[in-house]
Amino acid sequence: MSEGGFDVRIQEVPVYEFNELAKNINVMSAYLKNRDEEIRKNYQELERTHSELHSSYLKLEHLSHELEKSEELYKSLMEDASDAIVVVGEDESVKMVNKMAEEFFGYSARELVGLPLTKMLLLLNIENIPKIHKIFKDASQGLHIAEEMQIVKKGGALVVSRLHASSIESGNDRLVQAIFRDVTKEREIMMNLEKSAADLVRLNKMKDSFLGLASHELKTPLTVIMGYAELITTDMADKVDHTVLEMVGNISSAAMRLDNIIKDMVDVSMIDEKRLQLKIDDVHVNQLVRDAVKELAFFFSMRKQKLTLQLDESIPAIKGDMFRLVQLFSNVLGNAIKFTPDGGEITVTTSAKYLLRSKQSADSVQGQSIVNIGKEHHLYVEIAVADTGIGIDREDQVRIFDKFYEAGNIEEHSTGKVAFKAKGAGLGLSIAKGIVDMHGGEIWVESPGYNSDSGSGSIFHILLPLNPLVGDSSLDYMNLLH
Repeated sequence: MSEGGFDVRIQEVPVYEFNELAKNINVMSAYLKNRDEEIRKNYQELERTHSELHSSYLKLEHLSHELEKSEELYKSLMEDASDAIVVVGEDESVKMVNKMAEEFFGYSARELVGLPLTKMLLLLNIENIPKIHKIFKDASQGLHIAEEMQIVKKGGALVVSRLHASSIESGNDRLVQAIFRDVTKEREIMMNLEKSAADLVRLNKMKDSFLGLASHELKTPLTVIMGYAELITTDMADKVDHTVLEMVGNISSAAMRLDNIIKDMVDVSMIDEKRLQLKIDDVHVNQLVRDAVKELAFFFSMRKQKLTLQLDESIPAIKGDMFRLVQLFSNVLGNAIKFTPDGGEITVTTSAKYLLRSKQSADSVQGQSIVNIGKEHHLYVEIAVADTGIGIDREDQVRIFDKFYEAGNIEEHSTGKVAFKAKGAGLGLSIAKGIVDMHGGEIWVESPGYNSDSGSGSIFHILLPLNPLVGDSSLDYMNLLH
């Protein structure tokens, strides 16, 4: 037992006294064995605890080292930041400022660090200090706050600043990090943009007013000119000198061209004011294409251009205004003729496509309905006009459907309506887009860019819905529009 062998047991002996002693020794041996096991367990537990403490100490040491590195990194980032940064403690005093803050405010770190927040705000002449105090308080609760304000730098310069305040933790302390960004120039640019936008809106209204006024004021005298010119060239042709008759003929031609421009101006004005009325009927797109081509056949012949028609005869009729759709297609086709050199090629293709479009309802504005279809697959008829012309620059492809917008150099343009690069009033494609929009369709152009030498070409796509009924409405389309 003295050597630690507590499993030894003394057997019963015949002598009573010795037997009692043996029993007590056996009890003591069992007790000592239990105590030895308990001590061994406690020692192992102590050893394990010591190991865990050592491991925790190593981790803590590592975390402390990482924290020091993080603090150094934070200080480095703070110092090198391009924005002014101010750190405010829980006692609402300035704990730290970076170099940019010194430059931004005009005060050195020595002048700012240690100041109460209120005193710093007063120093910067910031208005509504209670509101700024609340921003810092909310930020300390974990909210991210952004606010714009004006500050006065040391020396009196006024600066517009955007404040971003958020909470950060340093040990047991919760701090507020305030980032001040100079947005003075941004505000000036924004104000200039807003002013420019307002000026553009005003100019656009003036331009629209001019369209209506000019078309109205020019139409009456022009009708008189055309009427007298026709009278002279028909009923009085035998009474007028041949040279004078030729001059009057030129006057009549010029007046007719001016009349077409005025009609375009009237159409644009009516489209802008939502006053253009559609006469809805069944329209066979292929026949529409043939009618428009027939109207322009003379110009194809004059320009020696090759016209190729690739018409899908299986496409069904659509609902639309035949007259306006012919006008739309004639404008697009006439544009292709103007910007395709003599001897070039123009290809017109029709096809049917299932496309996904956003759901819209039929809106009636001043008696004019604009109809679009739902966000489902619906059948569209597409007309594509491809040419081998000079192409269109990418920046022009978005604006080419604007009123009065002419792509290319105006000085290169001639006065002929279908002569190469002929300059018009810049209304044809604008009218085309207005008519397409009124039919619930889309129009756009694709071109690799402008190149007058190689003839990069353009493709105009016109999408017209087959059945522009809205959603599950059971209303007849004619009833919907009228």
